[in-house]
Amino acid sequence: MKTATFADADYRLRDLAVSAAALPNPKRPQDFRAEADAFCELSRVLSDDLHLALPRALEIARQLCQAGSAGLSLLDERSGQAFIHWESVTGELASYAGIDTPRRSTPCGLCLDSGETILVSRPERAFVSLQKTRPLIEEELVAPLFDCTGAELGTLWIAHHDRSSHFTSADARRLKHLAQHLVLALQVLEHEREREHALALLRSHHTAQRNLLAHDLLRERNLREQAEASESETRQALQVKDAMIHEVNHRTKNTLQIAAGLLYMQAHSATSATEREALLESHGRLELLAKVHEQLCTSPDTVQTLRMPELLESVCNALDESFGRTRPGVTLSIAADPLNLPVEDATAIALVTNEAVTNAYKHAFPDAQSGEIAVTLRRASGNTLVLRIADTGIGLQPGCSDTGMGLQLLRTFAEQLQAHLDIANSSSPHGTHITLTIDHAIDWTE
Repeated sequence: MKTATFADADYRLRDLAVSAAALPNPKRPQDFRAEADAFCELSRVLSDDLHLALPRALEIARQLCQAGSAGLSLLDERSGQAFIHWESVTGELASYAGIDTPRRSTPCGLCLDSGETILVSRPERAFVSLQKTRPLIEEELVAPLFDCTGAELGTLWIAHHDRSSHFTSADARRLKHLAQHLVLALQVLEHEREREHALALLRSHHTAQRNLLAHDLLRERNLREQAEASESETRQALQVKDAMIHEVNHRTKNTLQIAAGLLYMQAHSATSATEREALLESHGRLELLAKVHEQLCTSPDTVQTLRMPELLESVCNALDESFGRTRPGVTLSIAADPLNLPVEDATAIALVTNEAVTNAYKHAFPDAQSGEIAVTLRRASGNTLVLRIADTGIGLQPGCSDTGMGLQLLRTFAEQLQAHLDIANSSSPHGTHITLTIDHAIDWTE
């Protein structure tokens, strides 16, 4: 239990704050359907207009927890001092929106120091800045906001103003979930101001959100199994969580599509052909990652593996559609053994295929020549996997640069897979063969 003490003599050694884990369970049955509807609504607002998501999240927090006030307070550091800025407030304390208070003079600073959701009773007894607040706060439930690196962003809080109302463990759970949505919204807003960091931030947010949700799902499931005797109530609660996972995955998919769209727009507004080509290639790689994410979300496989024939077919179909208008005489075929590979290995193989086929389309058939590109993935003897991309184009030309981005990426992915990469001209009159051989032990299923 996190505690702090008063400096005033009348309250010395008296506990100021308790952790959310110590809160009592709710006495009334919980309306999980209303809770799921509220989170689904917030997810839609996040997808449609991020600027409306912050005030709507506060209204949802106040309604679900039947609180008198709710607020979003953000950490603001300037001139070597830390302040808590009341960014947005709804309810009975709405008139206090926009004020600043020193970090150490608020329950929000105490919450950030503890690193967890806390409950503060009658905070004006210890914090002078709240003594003139009207109405007075009887109970304040505060959840910290941290980004994926652990940096402090601020807090989300709700408050009761009458002594007969008290927060429960269910209110703390709801507030923590809303805090996760607000962290995502705040950071996507930051992405709009810093586009060059969009891809790295989206990946980290995706990982952090999935890990947080998976951990929370397991914890809530165990608590419900111990506390709820009714099998029907347990099934209903799990359905709520499944709906939340679906909404988070849907939001992640939308965010990846937004980032890909930004790259695509920047490519078409670029004045340099080299810059435009680099942005379009980055756009294609991000779309490939989005396809991998989509297959993960739709796969029933609990150990998180990917079906290689379907994944490679998806990659090649996208490339054929992209280059088909400019290379109508080039045909693309794929043949893959029915293997399931771990996500990391499957993604690397898909990226190798994407780079090799893209290079073949761009360089192997100049002057609108016709030809073929063949992609094969076979299981050889033992645990060896062989990926081969062969074309019937003009082959590697003398003096061809060995330092291009495409070749560098191919070697990088080969190192990631601990595989041998061979790039050579075909033994036939024309063409290039790119062969990736993985001869170490690799987990797969058929």
